[in-house]
Amino acid sequence: MPVTAASQTGTPRDTATLPGLKGLDVQGKRVILRVDYNISQNPDGTLYDDYRIASTLPTIQRLLSGGARVGILTHRGRPGGRVVPELSTKPLAAILSGLLGQPVEHVPDCVGRIAEQAMAELAPGQIVMLENVRFHLGEQMNQHSFVQQLAALGDVFVNDAFASAHRAHASTSGLAGAMDTCVIGELMERELMWLRRLKNNPDKPILLVLGGNNVESKIELLRQMLTKVDTVMLGGAIANTFMAARDLGLGQSLLDPTYVDAARDLLTEAGVVGCRLHLPQDVMVRNASAPTAPAEVRPAYAIGAQESVIDIGPATLATWQRLVVSGGTTMLLGSLGITEHPEGRTGTLGLVKTLTDRRGFSLVGGNGLLPMLQDSGLRELLPALSTGGAALVGGLIGRPLPSVDVMF
Repeated sequence: MPVTAASQTGTPRDTATLPGLKGLDVQGKRVILRVDYNISQNPDGTLYDDYRIASTLPTIQRLLSGGARVGILTHRGRPGGRVVPELSTKPLAAILSGLLGQPVEHVPDCVGRIAEQAMAELAPGQIVMLENVRFHLGEQMNQHSFVQQLAALGDVFVNDAFASAHRAHASTSGLAGAMDTCVIGELMERELMWLRRLKNNPDKPILLVLGGNNVESKIELLRQMLTKVDTVMLGGAIANTFMAARDLGLGQSLLDPTYVDAARDLLTEAGVVGCRLHLPQDVMVRNASAPTAPAEVRPAYAIGAQESVIDIGPATLATWQRLVVSGGTTMLLGSLGITEHPEGRTGTLGLVKTLTDRRGFSLVGGNGLLPMLQDSGLRELLPALSTGGAALVGGLIGRPLPSVDVMF
């Protein structure tokens, strides 16, 4: 399974050889720590989920205990090089401060005199949060002059932003190529280790569970993985798209008509290569004409014209739980239902609960899953919960991960 990061030429590299924090002397040094705290906000201003922040705590604590002077660098949203107050990193500083149990001052820029002075005035063991790096056009352009401004802030660059590993931006691959001392953090190391585990003789059978709303990326992933896995189970919008390819009526359900023909081809290919591809046999639906009515179970072939699928049904869940228990390696990427509805969470949570109880390696990913997993208490029980979205998918199908590849 070609699932590790690849070089720009497509040649797989052994990410186990990348330098990490072990043995790194950071006493008194200015450390630029790139993380990915690109977390959405709820309407009340609270953050969607804090998992990406919590996942970087081991790296931060190790640097601070080693006497580093740490500047946190991250992005939020897509401000397009403009200052957008709603996308400031200031709220992140307060959250990180609470998680660390020490002050995290916010710096109102990430380059220039203000940022350089803030880094220079830090004492060993202190930390600041720099402003959103995407407030500058040079970030996404990977502009050399902007890279140099960022590099002027520190002596050491630590990349712990796995969720941005697929980006060739100034604060990711740019800094990794510009800094004399560049290592990966503990989160990045752990995520790359999980990808290597999937590559290096994973326990069979290998099961792939795909859900979520992004049909395009999941179609590409499925196309690449079809010959590498034994069983595939589809939920969410991608399942609806495949059911449409079987000429089933989907009513008002979310699907992507652009990929119906591709789904039809993949159904045929799965039969040719011997991969068992499972679509929901029953589903939970809601009726658009009765929005306050409870969800109901329908056979997959009997979805009404005014109904929309919000989850897999109980019979499908029971079948998939039995498959997962017998699997050696399982990857679950994306939610199986519309998790904004409480009734649309049952399938995903039921399958995740089975993963926490079984033996064998399980990797779970999908940013939409994180708040639900935290609320359910299942988040801490999973052996491998990825912070990556596009970076995880890219790693699985062997796409270049520029911020990692530049370190070889």
